[in-house]
Amino acid sequence: MKLQKLLLLAILLVLVPIFSTAEEVDKGKIPVSHLDKSLKELPWGAKIWDEDEAIEAIKSKKNVLWVDTRPSRFVEDGNVKGAVNLEYDRKDSSYKTDKYLNKDSLNKEIEKMGKEKDVLVAFFCQGPKCHRSYNASFTAIKSWGLSPSNVIWFRAGFPMLLEKIKSTPKLLRKSYKYLTDEADLG
Repeated sequence: MKLQKLLLLAILLVLVPIFSTAEEVDKGKIPVSHLDKSLKELPWGAKIWDEDEAIEAIKSKKNVLWVDTRPSRFVEDGNVKGAVNLEYDRKDSSYKTDKYLNKDSLNKEIEKMGKEKDVLVAFFCQGPKCHRSYNASFTAIKSWGLSPSNVIWFRAGFPMLLEKIKSTPKLLRKSYKYLTDEADLG
């Protein structure tokens, strides 16, 4: 019994700081533990996908709204097929236009998808250390009220997805199913 209490206390001491410090982070400040490929859920409940999960979701034609949070200049070099580019700045950003990610622009894109409760929203950017999609997943749940079960942080991001497709012959042959025409497959 005493061992069980000590074990519970140890678990709480580890978990409480994780849950109590969840907030937006600056560029390069995503906690290292959140970059570990074995972690599949963020403390605020967003699921984490890497390349394999993203490819499977595209293959299975899941009802996923792919939200590219990168500045538009990156999109010129390719994107996930069907993604919308809504640049993320910060949750308290004053951007109110449809080209920036805010509660209204996101809801507008979700509504276009149809069945709102069934739509998964996958936020991505320039890779695991890019803070934009990480912060967007946090803000979508904590500030904008999306259900954690509908929010995905696509941790790998576009560059790692592109590399996975380029390095896998079977995926490369069908790259048109996963990527826009602008993607550099050379």
